[in-house]
Amino acid sequence: MLMQYFGKWPEWIDLFVESCKWNPSVHWLIYTDCGPTDNIADNVELVSLSFEDYKALVSQRLNLSFKPSSPYKLCDLKPCLAHIHANEIGDFRFFGFGDVDVVYGNIDNFYVEDLLDRWDVLSTHDDRISGHFAVLRNTPEFRMAFEQIPGYKAKLEQPDYTALDEMPFGSLFKQRGGLSHLQNFLHPYRRRALFEERYSTILSKRGWHDGSMNYPQKWFWHEGRLTNDQDGDREFLYLHFMRWKNTQYESNSPALGQGTWLDLDRVVRTDWRRAGTDGFCISPLGFTDR
Repeated sequence: MLMQYFGKWPEWIDLFVESCKWNPSVHWLIYTDCGPTDNIADNVELVSLSFEDYKALVSQRLNLSFKPSSPYKLCDLKPCLAHIHANEIGDFRFFGFGDVDVVYGNIDNFYVEDLLDRWDVLSTHDDRISGHFAVLRNTPEFRMAFEQIPGYKAKLEQPDYTALDEMPFGSLFKQRGGLSHLQNFLHPYRRRALFEERYSTILSKRGWHDGSMNYPQKWFWHEGRLTNDQDGDREFLYLHFMRWKNTQYESNSPALGQGTWLDLDRVVRTDWRRAGTDGFCISPLGFTDR
């Protein structure tokens, strides 16, 4: 899992690391200038690098001028990360990209060997590549797929975010209407791409798995298992909680319950040191004890 994060770690970073720790078959490689985290996991590797040096690395590897107006522009790089960091991902069977505003469940319970043998591209949305967690087979074909995006260089050279990572990248893999089944099957990117809605993002306009807009208000993480207050023992692959942490989504989301985390004095009210044994809860109140 290739990621970058520059500036200052979010308050929940040690709980993010804890959820990674319980997925030992997955390795996270994060380029950052934030310094070490308090919580340390063998499968979470932090590479210390300044934002300026990272921009220079990207420019050199992609042979373009990468001058973002803010670190958020880095999201546009997700389709290119496997090429930029080809030496680092080496012999891994798959590479992926994602965000740190997530908590992972048990990834191996969902991405089992049979599924990994069958598919080359795994997205957790049914209509697009999921920028917060997507997995692709580690071959030259998929590391360089971004070059098939029309105008990708011009988009990357724009200083502001252009959403290159989701719809433009995803359209390379998503089967297209108007083409025959055979035409889609014969396409080198589309015949082995799985777009399956995993209901990972709370308060999305797409609705909950029961067809309602009634989203769980409490999520529980314990020893690598992720559940919620609405679905009993059903486990989930991960929780993407961005809509609780940012008011920009209030106008196009269902009711936010008790508001966003910007209303809170402290987002994290549980001790990460106890997380491995006691677990924690994620809700409109932030991170609290179970």
